[in-house]
Amino acid sequence: MESTMARHTCLKLEIPEPIFIKGTWFPSHFHLSITDGLDSWVCDATEEEVRDRAAQWDQPVSTYIQLAEKHLGFQIPSSVYKFTDAGDGNKRLSWTFEKEGTKLEWRWKCQSPPDSKKTTTSILDFLMDANIRLSVSSFFLLIFSWNALILLWDFRSAV
Repeated sequence: MESTMARHTCLKLEIPEPIFIKGTWFPSHFHLSITDGLDSWVCDATEEEVRDRAAQWDQPVSTYIQLAEKHLGFQIPSSVYKFTDAGDGNKRLSWTFEKEGTKLEWRWKCQSPPDSKKTTTSILDFLMDANIRLSVSSFFLLIFSWNALILLWDFRSAV
């Protein structure tokens, strides 16, 4: 049931060394898979962790999830993103945002997954599938537009 409630995003984060962040978003928690093309990391934000952090920022969990998804689904130009070493092969993903005129920073620790290649492959598979869906949608839109143009031409010719 939970998998049907998930939303997915994938962001190519343009920082000095670009990384890809695949987000899987649920109503009360989220999962991040991150790769630089060579290595990968994961962050499993549990319901308890999200609830605690939302409480620290005086936000409902739903707002916390929405803000995280917004900033990790699209690179926001006014935000400062960092992906820094956190020791023992771990990384720290952080991003800033503004709330009521104050610049705030959120940070999440990302760990090496049990199978780094599998994590990188899943991100690349997601990107390939999304690209194929977009290409098919664009193709059908093009066919629909072409058919509409032909119908318009036939209509004008008949008048």
